[in-house]
Formats: sequence, structure tokens, C-alpha cells
Amino acid sequence: MYYPMMMKLEGKKVVIIGGGRVAFQKLKGLENTKAKITVVSPTIIPEMEEWLNEHDAIWIQKEFEPSDIEQADLIFATTNDPKVNQAIGLHKKGHQLLLRADHPKESDFITPAVVQRGKLTISISTDGASPGLSKKIKKELEQQFDENFGEYVQFLEDARRVVLKQIGDASLRKSILTRLLDPVFYELTMERKLKKRDHLLMDLIKSVINDDKNIM
Repeated sequence: MYYPMMMKLEGKKVVIIGGGRVAFQKLKGLENTKAKITVVSPTIIPEMEEWLNEHDAIWIQKEFEPSDIEQADLIFATTNDPKVNQAIGLHKKGHQLLLRADHPKESDFITPAVVQRGKLTISISTDGASPGLSKKIKKELEQQFDENFGEYVQFLEDARRVVLKQIGDASLRKSILTRLLDPVFYELTMERKLKKRDHLLMDLIKSVINDDKNIM
């Protein structure tokens, strides 16, 4: 059984050994993490080369050697040669975390199916029991939370900052933040009625403050 967690990779050294489809999948998953990414492989697929050209990452065009992972924090062994992947596992140090794409049971971690909508991240895993089910659930979630949902999450973050700045009382803050989850704010965001939504937010804050004053 794996322990679910979100890992901060900013400044961490991540090494991907391999240049095929699986390696590219892992590489794309690292986008926007600000990790220091190095790919080690004699060849890489065109999509991977294009990605590397557009991002701050390094490709070392060569076969794997133990020295390639000496300074790594995270290691992805994604070659199509089990012997190479095994060698990577044998040379990794105790504090390093390894994912062997061809042998999950010998991995320190696995990467779940992910739905990303702005700052909303939904991870799906069956602990390896059924990758097909993970894909099915991912498709369902992608339909439920469409591409515009990230804008709604951003609104909630911005609104939370406003509430924390203007409302000192913890119970009042909690009341407003709870009411922000009312479907009307989501609907107005999806309908692009942003001014109406923002006015509604300010009216909500004022009403809560006035209600509190009346009670006092």
C-alpha cells in the first residue's frame, strides 16, 4: 500500500533514464514543478525533444552510467531494457527515490493518474490493481471538471485573500469562505459574468460584517 502525498520538487534534481513514450509521460508530469530535470538516453522521441527545447531541462545523449544518478533526488528508470533498469536500482543510494516503470514492486513510489485544472490537482490510483479503472475514473473526472474549472479555483484563492485581509474574526472568515462554495459563484465564473460574481463576493462580505455588528 502506498502513502498518498504531494511532493515539493522545486530545486530538486530529477533524472529520467530513457527516451521513449513512458519517459515522456513522466517528463510531462514534472512540468511546472521547477525541478532540475536531466534526461539520459542515446535517443529520444521527437515529442520529448520538442518538450526539452521549450523547457529548462537537460538531455545527455548517452547510455546510462552509475555516475548519472549520483546527485539525483528522484530517479525514473523508464528504458525498455530490464537489465538497465535493474542496474539503476542497484546503484541508487538509500536516500534516493526510484520509480522503475517496468517493475512497480521494486519502486519507492508510483505516479498516479492525474487531472489538473489550474491549482486543482486530483490524483487517482488503484495501488496498481487496475490501471484501466484509474484511466476510466480520470476520463469521468475530466468531464466533471472541465478546462475552465481552474479559473473557478483561482477565484476562490483570490477571494480567500480578500476575506483574510478584511475580516479579522476567525468565525466570520469561516462563514464567508463556506458560503463562497455556493454553486452561484461557480456558475457565474463559467458564464464569464465575472463582474457580477465579484460584486456578489463584496456584498457577501458586507452582509456578514453588518450582521455581526447588529448582533453586537
